[in-house]
Amino acid sequence: MHDLNTRIEEDHNELRAMLHSLEAAFSALPSAAAFMDWRLDRMARLRDFQSLLLKHFDLEEQGGYTDDLKQAAPALVPQIEHLLEDHRKIESDLGHILDSFKQVRDAESPLLERLQRRIQDLLDFIRAHEAEENGVIQEAFYRDYGVGD
Repeated sequence: MHDLNTRIEEDHNELRAMLHSLEAAFSALPSAAAFMDWRLDRMARLRDFQSLLLKHFDLEEQGGYTDDLKQAAPALVPQIEHLLEDHRKIESDLGHILDSFKQVRDAESPLLERLQRRIQDLLDFIRAHEAEENGVIQEAFYRDYGVGD
């Protein structure tokens, strides 16, 4: 379990760094002349983020971590299930953003500003998800070890 916790923490650190990088990358829209290179770079960043995120979700869900958390704190199962539902929402939203991004053909597209807002909303949602996840983990730890008694 220690190795799994270490891997998950390392993923969280890498995901946080990628969140900041994506936020900066999408903070300003490109000029018409720079659009194609900008778009390809941002799509590659989003794909890298998607890949890491999906691997991270697999690690949490399929690697036994979620099951261990449920076993340690059965009273928190509804909250844990909610977090797993968040994973599906994040996957779906990110996939839709990428599909929509492919449709943008120039820097003047009105879709580009909407996507910029959707990306920011998704990044904010992921941060809130991570904060909730950390809260559940801490609560499970307190219950498991009796620290909160």
